[in-house]
Amino acid sequence: MKLESTLLLRIIISLISLKTCASIERLKGIYSWKALEFAFPNYHARELAIRDGRFIPGAPIPIDVDFYHRARHGSVVFISIPRFQNGIPVTLGYVTDSVSADGNPIIAPYPNWEWNQLGHCDAITSVYRMQVDSCDRLWVLDTGKLGDKQVCRPQLLSFSLLTNKLLSQYKFPRDQFKEESLFVTLSVDIRGTGDNCRDAFVYIADVTEYGLLVYDHHNSRSWRITNNLFYPYPPHGTFHIKGDTFDLMDGILGLALSPIKEDGDRILYFHSLASRVESWVPTSVIRNYSLFHEHSDAVPRSFHTFVMERSSQSAAEAMDNNGVLFFGLLSDLAIGCWNSITHPEYGGTNTEFVIVEPNTLQFPSGLKIITAKNGRQEMWVLTSSFQKYMADTMSSNETNFRIQAGYVDELIRGTKCNGAHLNSNLNNLNNLNLNNNHGYGAPLFAK
Repeated sequence: MKLESTLLLRIIISLISLKTCASIERLKGIYSWKALEFAFPNYHARELAIRDGRFIPGAPIPIDVDFYHRARHGSVVFISIPRFQNGIPVTLGYVTDSVSADGNPIIAPYPNWEWNQLGHCDAITSVYRMQVDSCDRLWVLDTGKLGDKQVCRPQLLSFSLLTNKLLSQYKFPRDQFKEESLFVTLSVDIRGTGDNCRDAFVYIADVTEYGLLVYDHHNSRSWRITNNLFYPYPPHGTFHIKGDTFDLMDGILGLALSPIKEDGDRILYFHSLASRVESWVPTSVIRNYSLFHEHSDAVPRSFHTFVMERSSQSAAEAMDNNGVLFFGLLSDLAIGCWNSITHPEYGGTNTEFVIVEPNTLQFPSGLKIITAKNGRQEMWVLTSSFQKYMADTMSSNETNFRIQAGYVDELIRGTKCNGAHLNSNLNNLNNLNLNNNHGYGAPLFAK
């Protein structure tokens, strides 16, 4: 019996090891940093920024990532670094081909240094997240905050990714944000192309004042929505991540859009950071200006929550074109999935881990699904040692930040999220040449 038990234990360990190796192969490391470095014009400019306190080495913490493939000039990996503390010289940038003497990829400001400099409210103050849309635009959500101080009004900007020029700049009315507001997440809803690209809505999460903002690009107006489901859930305000513990009572943060349904509507999925539940609302409800422009708490029963829960708190999430939702699981050090088509009820046994990796999946704060030129969907994820920042245990002697990417069909292969309706392209991810740089600062992952 003892021999059989030992043999069984070895088999179980081997299977777990094989599954872990397969998971790592499905999600490829693209970039990693011990500490962020920036493309200062020269050495003197860097030293001057350090002397003046505009750059404190080790202080910048990235939050979000997005990817854009240029047809003629190669690909771009965007990165956002919010100014929730001092010493952040660049809040919106892209990763260049260069590396520092310590091996850290160097980040250049987007669209340039002037836009990232502090001092006037028509520039960019502090960005948590941004999003590339299907109309070759980069949408940038600027909190207008330095640390806890609201120095400028929150604003939403869009840049042409063909020319890197500003296309639109919208400053939110003063009655739509509060002293403690923090606009951290955006989800861009595009229904058309070409001339119809102006028909765009952007949904925005106010994580600390528990609101949802809706921006109507065509009419250049916005409105604020309040609902009880936007609040944090007190039992889940304590986070345990790989030995570190911290408290954070953040409300609505994660946003994800469903594909367009047969009736032309979409679902906006959302959750609070301090929670383990997922909620949803039809976009036809929240896009209705007449409902909310005078009553921010209108139609409360149009917002719904699923009964079952996920296994831990989550930050970023995104849904692919087939209705599969991907989300980080903070305490589990994992990425989870849920197929909304084959399992309409979220949570519990209807969700599944696609990857569990304690070293590389600490605090997935940025997660995007992009469609490559060949039609395959890719998941891009930024992870950080954010829990170490919160617990004051971060060290520049170890890797703290990572950008990883993988093909969606590879990630869900063998899971309950891989429904029969999904496109199963089983090409091996290892065949990709991720070391092939194509200008403007990023390896060409999406071919």
